[in-house]
Amino acid sequence: MTISRITSFFLMGASVLAAATPGTENEWLLPNFASRLTVEVSNSGSASVKGLATVPVAKARDVAPNFPGRIAFAIVVNNAGSAPRATIVPSQADDLDGDGTPDQFEFPVSLGAGEHRRVDIYYSTTLDDSISWPKQVQAKHRYGYNQQTATLESELIGYRTYGGFFLDVQAREAGSRGLYNDLAAYVPPRMNFQKGRDVLHIGDTLGLGGIFLRRGNSIYQPPMNVPDYAHKPSPEMVPHYRVIAQGPLRAIIETTLDRWTVGEDVIDLRAQYSIDADETFVRCRFEAVPIRMQPSHTYEVGIGIRDLPNESLSPAPGRLIVSGQQNQRDGKIGLALYFDDKHFTSIAAIPTSDSRNQAVVGNVRLKPGQAVSGEYTAAAAWSGSGIENPGEALAAVTNTAMQRINVGAFVFAATPHPEKVDAESQ
Repeated sequence: MTISRITSFFLMGASVLAAATPGTENEWLLPNFASRLTVEVSNSGSASVKGLATVPVAKARDVAPNFPGRIAFAIVVNNAGSAPRATIVPSQADDLDGDGTPDQFEFPVSLGAGEHRRVDIYYSTTLDDSISWPKQVQAKHRYGYNQQTATLESELIGYRTYGGFFLDVQAREAGSRGLYNDLAAYVPPRMNFQKGRDVLHIGDTLGLGGIFLRRGNSIYQPPMNVPDYAHKPSPEMVPHYRVIAQGPLRAIIETTLDRWTVGEDVIDLRAQYSIDADETFVRCRFEAVPIRMQPSHTYEVGIGIRDLPNESLSPAPGRLIVSGQQNQRDGKIGLALYFDDKHFTSIAAIPTSDSRNQAVVGNVRLKPGQAVSGEYTAAAAWSGSGIENPGEALAAVTNTAMQRINVGAFVFAATPHPEKVDAESQ
């Protein structure tokens, strides 16, 4: 099994669009840099979008040699007559497969409905430096004392996973932005420390976005890790974690379960989870690969969310939303899955020992010689964050969670002033 297939999901959405803004191609704004990649970002939707535009490095290198070099700056070029002429924005490069070469390069952009903007990315293969952009997300391979956990967070909400390929929720108190997932792990659960708390009880359920296999009437969930505080040896077959990116704009973790034994069958399962700055939802890309499987065996691969007491359901094409109240102390919470309904089908609720679970299954089946991959988005909301109706709030972000900023029209240029490269800016 390789990571290349799952990596490709992070690079989806790139398309060839119109050429760069006429009359501005030759204006070289950063004389110290020898190379420039110009791209066009666009919003094909009917509503404004604000988020990270992702440049697939492999595609960029088809026209821009060695992109993004050792240091790169993204500059959003403003419309003609605007002041300033351009705006430098933070950026980040990520090595998704761990081979030492970046696979994606991202930067923030805001676009109105149908809007197109030009972005120039100046880069150097000789300059060696880094810029400390403000950190807006975080990823760790731990949760407090527990090292058998992976966590990721924006300043608005935190999530963690400790097996089962599901997410738990670390919500924020109203008005308390910040990166402090671990803080809740050191404070007794009944103490209100006015920052945030673990608001979701998982138990034997699918949690938030839990991945499962189904064959006939049997449901199979990946095993969970043994927490460090249990002081017990870990079984051989448990998930393992890798932090891919810690920000500053996008945090990414990977969960791997090698040689998962399901009866007579052996399956590799892998998922990558990411959260972006100023977002409350997590994007997940997963892949299940048959290593050894009985010829007659076929599995559905699904994702789900646990039911909640006094539940309100808000299903619609491309989403599942449940909201309710697990206990008096924590108040109302909401859980949501967003997915492409061309690739997933809703099914009847799945029972587990602690709760029923709302779920969908992929339309492609896992069977001998056929792997299954997919993507979805998961989100949670909590009344303690100042959200009056978590279910309605999650419904309102349906379009935002599924939006993608298009990136295309790759144009490479070399500096017209080679005498100024590696010199002080003039």
